[in-house]
Amino acid sequence: MAQSKIYAGLEIGTSKTCIVVGEVRPDASATIIGVGCVPSAGVRKGEISNPGMARQCVRDALDLAQESADADIVRVYLSVTGEHIYGQTNTGSFRLPDDETIIDESHVDAACEKACNIDLAPDRFVFHSEQGGYSIDGREPTRYPEGLTGRTVDVNCHVIHGTSTRLQNSLQCVREVPLEVDNMVFAPLAAAQVALTRQQKEAGALLIDIGAGTADFICFKGGDILASGCVPAGGNTINNDICTLTNGRVSKEAAEVLKCTEGNVMGNLNDRSIAQYRTDTGLHDATILRGELNRIIRERMEDILLVVRNEIPGELLRNKAISVYFSGGTSIMRGLEGLAGSIFGCDVYQPIPPSESERNSYLANPRFCTAIGLIRYAQKLEDEEDRRGNSGSIFSRIISLFGLGK
Repeated sequence: MAQSKIYAGLEIGTSKTCIVVGEVRPDASATIIGVGCVPSAGVRKGEISNPGMARQCVRDALDLAQESADADIVRVYLSVTGEHIYGQTNTGSFRLPDDETIIDESHVDAACEKACNIDLAPDRFVFHSEQGGYSIDGREPTRYPEGLTGRTVDVNCHVIHGTSTRLQNSLQCVREVPLEVDNMVFAPLAAAQVALTRQQKEAGALLIDIGAGTADFICFKGGDILASGCVPAGGNTINNDICTLTNGRVSKEAAEVLKCTEGNVMGNLNDRSIAQYRTDTGLHDATILRGELNRIIRERMEDILLVVRNEIPGELLRNKAISVYFSGGTSIMRGLEGLAGSIFGCDVYQPIPPSESERNSYLANPRFCTAIGLIRYAQKLEDEEDRRGNSGSIFSRIISLFGLGK
């Protein structure tokens, strides 16, 4: 009789370190059975800057997750991000031998191998090769080419790669907890597992996950990944802008509160009313004109969204062939939907802030899309590996590359 499987996803983010534990039952349904979440330390723009501090945060999150799940956790799926990570799409083509006309698995594998084979610098490491639809002799794409008749098999593959040493920093930190890493997952690829439906990916969807330190994005059309990447700016960047442009009059703590409670991305820039941050003692109160606050927030968010827009295939935007979706803690800022609509020129869907009754529900909070998405990604990946019979191959390749023996 088939048994349930337990998976754990670990997100070491700029603002939080989070471990989510999920139980996947034989019928493929999944339930979150435990969560451990603590404020992050030693992490900057999604990358580890102080291994000792970051490692302690992982240990603290692990203790909480194990207690709430009532389970021992020894292996995790690890989300990674950072400005060094890039995604690019490559096409592989394989022509069948003259005496063959029926496409089989070997022909498909040969096309995929060519699609995944891109010329990279020696310090780059490919940790995702997401295959798209196949085309036979230039005809309409198909997901299942084997058994069809044709002369040429083409396939698109979206390859995601990063700097080996920077990926190794995250991997090494987790292994010293100690935890084993089953796989490294690019953060927006994990977030998309819960933020987007299959129908949305087919129709065309751009997911932008805006956290404290980074804005990660991934774009789908026809179910295929067409673009992905990371912008090294997020909610903390806006806070820093507020502090800097007010000459330190507003602290980072005050900037975070004012940004969330008083700011509006599309608010009136000429609003002369006062936005005020009050402390219990009154010693660290801060004020700022709402128009000035709105301007600072809008300029930074505009910069972030324009960088993302420039990475999306132009024909998708010209033809309004995609919709824009948001996730991440910074995604619930007021007015973001309006700004994104003006920049991308297509439909935009912004998360609704959790209500009072939902504050303790991780599923309702866009801050946890990446961590929860790791559970769904683990389930999907193991299903694919079981079908292909190569379970553990990616983990073995990571260990071999980094020279990290068990």
